[in-house]
Amino acid sequence: MLNLILACILAAILGFAAHRASICTVRAVAEFTHSGTGYMFGSIVKSALWVFAITIPVFLLVPQSANSLSGWQLTMTAMLGGLLFGIGAGVNGACAYATMARMVDGEIGMLLTVAGFVLGVLIFVMLIGSGTLVRPAPSPSPIPSLLHVAPYVGAVLLALGLFELIRLWRSRPAGSTLREMVLAPAYRLSTAALLMGVAAGAMLLLFGSPGYTSTFQQVVEAHAGTRPMPPYGRWLVVGAVLLGMLASTLQRGSFRVDWRPRWSWLRNIFGGILMGLGCALLPGGNDALILYGIPGLSPHALPAYAALLLGILVALLTMRSVFKIEMRVACRNDMYIADASADLARRDK
Repeated sequence: MLNLILACILAAILGFAAHRASICTVRAVAEFTHSGTGYMFGSIVKSALWVFAITIPVFLLVPQSANSLSGWQLTMTAMLGGLLFGIGAGVNGACAYATMARMVDGEIGMLLTVAGFVLGVLIFVMLIGSGTLVRPAPSPSPIPSLLHVAPYVGAVLLALGLFELIRLWRSRPAGSTLREMVLAPAYRLSTAALLMGVAAGAMLLLFGSPGYTSTFQQVVEAHAGTRPMPPYGRWLVVGAVLLGMLASTLQRGSFRVDWRPRWSWLRNIFGGILMGLGCALLPGGNDALILYGIPGLSPHALPAYAALLLGILVALLTMRSVFKIEMRVACRNDMYIADASADLARRDK
């Protein structure tokens, strides 16, 4: 019970930080294609490295704790899943994190994305039932067999971590109090990466890998009668992520219900369908890959995430060249400054 309580607190911190910094893999690709910079993607890489930095010392001190790690086999199905999830996220204009963040901000379109996600998982269930597809096969994590090199990797990560902490502290706004920094309307991307990575790493050690896209997929399949319902603890952790995001939008005063129908809702539904199907094929979304799959050295994680990035790129370039819809994202001084969703919305009026 104590582990669950701690995991929920950490999940709320993760959700709050992700919302304040507007972390999103789609925005990361859009920033690169529009602005030619990589601040957002750099923060995503940092968050995965922070998970490594938190977990490696524990695995060294308690080697048996690494034995519980597991991943998924690298297959063409997993690669297809990553590609479809990426295309869907690009069409939707938001990855798994940003979909949740914009949903709690009051965007009805993101609720339609969730509805599309459910349809995508049900399509997967139908394909499994017809024998067209087979379920992803689990694979043990190679971390237990690599612990002999962990001290060297851990030392490098520790040095990088200390450097990052010193850099963030020295570059904080002059004269700002801790409360002012916590309640700042927007977080620096590196600060959010630190909070998300540390929270996710601690959650992995305490609770396993509670990826919320995977949890939601299992819920849909449970109602379809093909899988058992996930343990209640995973529900609570996912709810805590949403609660953290909701606390952020309410405290900042950015909650606005956007209920006006627009053509972009069709993109949200279609994108959600591809994201749901891709999540089931992987399994997991970008949240599971970045914070659990890659740090857990799951065989499928890095190739599938590369396919996911390719899918987002294909979707954004196609929308720009064929439909004249461009997602404009800019980051300056380690801060996200451009509102991509507003740009898309203006074009849909």
